[in-house]
Amino acid sequence: MKILLTSQNKAKNKAIHKVASQFFETYHIESISVETGVSATPINDEEGIQGALNRIKNARQINNSADIYVGLEGILTENSYGSFICGWAVLESNNGKRAFGASAKVKLPNSIAKNIHTFKELSNEVSNYYNSDLIKDIPELGSNGIITNRAYTRIDEFEDALMCAFGYFMNNANYEAYCLN
Repeated sequence: MKILLTSQNKAKNKAIHKVASQFFETYHIESISVETGVSATPINDEEGIQGALNRIKNARQINNSADIYVGLEGILTENSYGSFICGWAVLESNNGKRAFGASAKVKLPNSIAKNIHTFKELSNEVSNYYNSDLIKDIPELGSNGIITNRAYTRIDEFEDALMCAFGYFMNNANYEAYCLN
């Protein structure tokens, strides 16, 4: 199984390796960096999913030999209860079939949420608020890892999104193959 991850981010790479090992006995993962075509900090589900889809589209132009393309995108989102961070995963097979998955959402403390507009600002605000350099020292922890006292890291965020997407993808691919025979 040839998997192409559309990012070279360490947390995203660790997440895809862990999840792929749960679904495939043998696999090869290649990581390339591509543009998202959306804002640096997507602010809703729609923009986050579009960013992941754009990553896949751009990756296909560079390498069209993968079995599965993976787009991962972190987002900031708001609702009437506050601001949250979460991750989206989009999988696309070489024949165009897609699966989507999202992670749990971690609420930002209100005093942080009112001051942020980008992830770069978010990590600075979280570091200042918690008086911690862990985001710089251990970037895979992510802001959500600091906010949750390491209970739910950036790696966990993308693992969850990937598990939802791969679970759906594998179940429906197997179901469709069964029904067509």
